[in-house]
Amino acid sequence: MIWNDLDAAIKANQSFLLSSHLSPDGDAIGSQLAFYWYLESLGKNVTIFNQDPIPAKFRFLKYSDLSNLHKPSNKFDIVIVLDCSNPGRLGWDGVMETAPFIINFDHHRDNTHFGKINIVKTDAAATGELIYQFFVQNKIDFPPDVAEALYTAIMTDTGGFRFSNTNSRVLRTCADLSDRGADCARVYDKVYTSHSAVALTLQAKIWSTLAFYLDNHVCCMNMPLSLLNKLGAQYSDSEGMADYTITATGVEVGIMAKHTDNETHFSLRSRGRIDVGKIAQKVKGGGGHSCAAGCTIPEPYSQALIKMLKIIKKVLD
Repeated sequence: MIWNDLDAAIKANQSFLLSSHLSPDGDAIGSQLAFYWYLESLGKNVTIFNQDPIPAKFRFLKYSDLSNLHKPSNKFDIVIVLDCSNPGRLGWDGVMETAPFIINFDHHRDNTHFGKINIVKTDAAATGELIYQFFVQNKIDFPPDVAEALYTAIMTDTGGFRFSNTNSRVLRTCADLSDRGADCARVYDKVYTSHSAVALTLQAKIWSTLAFYLDNHVCCMNMPLSLLNKLGAQYSDSEGMADYTITATGVEVGIMAKHTDNETHFSLRSRGRIDVGKIAQKVKGGGGHSCAAGCTIPEPYSQALIKMLKIIKKVLD
């Protein structure tokens, strides 16, 4: 059984590095913090390193202040990569040289199974759900702050329980996390309804770019990254805006584009009929879930958008 392999690897080793993808979201962060607690409880030496900082809205979670922004120079027994489909998505090089053993914990369908142990279940709503299953099936009694981290992971990767990956299993899991001490109302407030004045100003600027394409089946918003410095905003202040692009009636694909003068990153969303993960895969390095995916085109926004709309048009047709 895969849980036995994981348990054996953890017991046989002492030093661990936990890492996740660029621009870490709630699932990446909640999963890391929950597993940090577990390894610490076993007396292991644990380091968290992410290429990008933890967004302010997730810093209410216990242990969130322990995430390093500088890659440790020392070697580890094991690197545990959470919620990341391939090493390239980490944003830093040398993961295979950092430790002789990689554990790959993920739920993305395009995961490349790059670990010695691959815990990849694509039917899971979040990586945090897999960690919950590991804890419960191995009778690991975890405290309320860990329940809150896992609840955050699942809540955010289901879009606040709005996405099609929300099902009875997910809701039963979250009910149990609530019973174990997760403050559901507090988590929702911190993640979705606590914005700085600068963040709201940034979001207003993004809303002003709203445009519709392909007979109103595609809705798009965009943000030049230079706007962050202009307003004094953080990159994470724009998180969640992509989800609004599919709220208009008749829209099937939503686009949130973040761009520099020569590169455009697309966050894609779908109402369900269109598989945006397959759309993202048509761009080198792109991928994701059927209802939420992303890719980067190394061109200015105006040119990159034309290419993206051509790809989408073929799928819609």
